[in-house]
Amino acid sequence: MQPAPESLQAPPSPPRFAIDGLEPKRLSVPGTALELGSVLQEANSQGLAVMPFGAGSKQHIGNLPQRFDVALSLERFGQVPDYEPQDLVVKVECGCRLADLQARLAKDNLCLPLDPPSYETATLGGIVASNDSGPLRFSQGTVRDFLIGISVVQPDGASTKFGSRVVKNVTGYDMCKLYTGSFGTLGIFLDFFFKLKPLPPSEKTVLVRLRGLAGARQALIRLFNSPLTPLAVELLNPAALDRVNQAILLTQGTSYALALRFGDVEKAVQWQVEQLEKLCGDTSAQGVIVSDPGEQALFWRMLREDALWLVEPSILQVKLKVNYLPSQLVEVVQKLEIMQAALGAGLRLKAHAGSGVIRAYLSFEEKEGTDSRFARQIHELRAALKPSRGTVIIERAPAVLKRAIDVWGYDFKDRVVMRQIRQRFDPGGILNPGRFVV
Repeated sequence: MQPAPESLQAPPSPPRFAIDGLEPKRLSVPGTALELGSVLQEANSQGLAVMPFGAGSKQHIGNLPQRFDVALSLERFGQVPDYEPQDLVVKVECGCRLADLQARLAKDNLCLPLDPPSYETATLGGIVASNDSGPLRFSQGTVRDFLIGISVVQPDGASTKFGSRVVKNVTGYDMCKLYTGSFGTLGIFLDFFFKLKPLPPSEKTVLVRLRGLAGARQALIRLFNSPLTPLAVELLNPAALDRVNQAILLTQGTSYALALRFGDVEKAVQWQVEQLEKLCGDTSAQGVIVSDPGEQALFWRMLREDALWLVEPSILQVKLKVNYLPSQLVEVVQKLEIMQAALGAGLRLKAHAGSGVIRAYLSFEEKEGTDSRFARQIHELRAALKPSRGTVIIERAPAVLKRAIDVWGYDFKDRVVMRQIRQRFDPGGILNPGRFVV
């Protein structure tokens, strides 16, 4: 049996490996698949709780850890071992940063069309583990739609592979989809095969101020029944638009607004922008066209990242991810505004308007009973969305609020199935215990 690396016996890790204020007892930084397997085999035999780390950009997601024995850093797995541009497929290790991969692909006018938060720092392992996504989800889908092969080290140290570098239809159960979004509870990722897409030759962004939520509803109905094919469609509430205007002034005043991103050959993009003006004419004020590449990049970076919306360190700050039927957008926004009033909170809201996902950023003061009031509001919102299978996930919150409520809120039947799967893959419960479904 391969001996465990000495790093498993190292003294406590640096603070950057802390999760919700809890630091690990040990740090392991394996450099090969064999070393990684030995670390997991050792941890499994001793019943040690292992938390995998890439860049740490997704570690705010999840319940408080039940225990934290070993921080497993995957920083040495950052290579791109197989890439042939003409095949439109790339093999990349789990610790490779998305931004680094995109820079390499861009030289061949290719991309992996994903734009999750923490784009500059997030690793592919963290993105696959969290199934995180951004505005491009509307037209491109999520990482599940581009992952065609995966290598995993199981909790007992054994290595397994699923899928391949060949883009083809899957026969049998697609294990890549099972592992995606498992939050490091079924195994540790080694590397992935992704299919790629060409970069659009031309892009333009249009920001359209709307006449209230009623204007948003009408504009979206017309848009989704038109031949237009935007890459992204984002709805901003007045507070979110105000925050954008503080960073880059695009329009005067605050209101609900739609941000649309078009990408195609130049003539097709121009035609879509012209058609959009006709579609939204009586539901909105005049749109602002952003065609400068630098301004577009800055604008979509602001809509993608969390930093712009979490800006009051002295008070409680929460990020919610609300999944709902796209037809319910206006009703869900109204429910979030009711929550805002009940908590006396600030609310900055951005919605992937065609994908059924809202990112809501709440900020409020901590007072006596705040945790229970917050938990009650979350329970009420989850109950309202339950008939349509909607969910409310608390993606960011201080520990005082996480102690008051399960951040996931999945239905009981769903939790039973997830527990059964986890028990099959990780019977010892050593991977991320307590952080995902409990």
